[in-house]
Amino acid sequence: MLIDAARESARTFDKAVLAFGSAVFGFSIAFVKDIAPRPIPDTLIWLRASWLLFSIGLLAVLLSFLFSHRACLFAIEVEEEALHKKDHKRRTNPWGIATDCCNILCIIFLFSGLLCWSTFASDNLRYGDIPMNKVVTPTEKKGYVPPPPPASAPSQQQAPSPTPIPPATQPTPKK
Repeated sequence: MLIDAARESARTFDKAVLAFGSAVFGFSIAFVKDIAPRPIPDTLIWLRASWLLFSIGLLAVLLSFLFSHRACLFAIEVEEEALHKKDHKRRTNPWGIATDCCNILCIIFLFSGLLCWSTFASDNLRYGDIPMNKVVTPTEKKGYVPPPPPASAPSQQQAPSPTPIPPATQPTPKK
């Protein structure tokens, strides 16, 4: 019963860390796409560092899944040997140690990635060219833009009536 509870706890931990890491990684991509599409060049090192740390943290979680499975297989093998030999000496489970190391490393890498990303985000929100609380209208118009309407077109009723042009008088010929 306790073994099942411990196994379920480890499985839940791995899933929660994997979901958290994936969500933060995805949110950072959406932040760059929608909020800071033109980040400050000096802050890109923080973004690269955060993505590298997120990637390593997610890899550590995935390796933790694999190593956890190997640790179970190793424990089964050791218990089988213990049943057949009376003077059996217990061996330490290297896969269990590897699983614990991956769990610790994934937390460290994901947290460090979150700190790097927070630095990137705060710098770009503070010094970026897009104010967060105001609607930004683009200064450059793209595509067809119709010409502005005339200042005021005279209506049909106000249009001046055409003045009749008097017939031209022709000079009379001299005799």
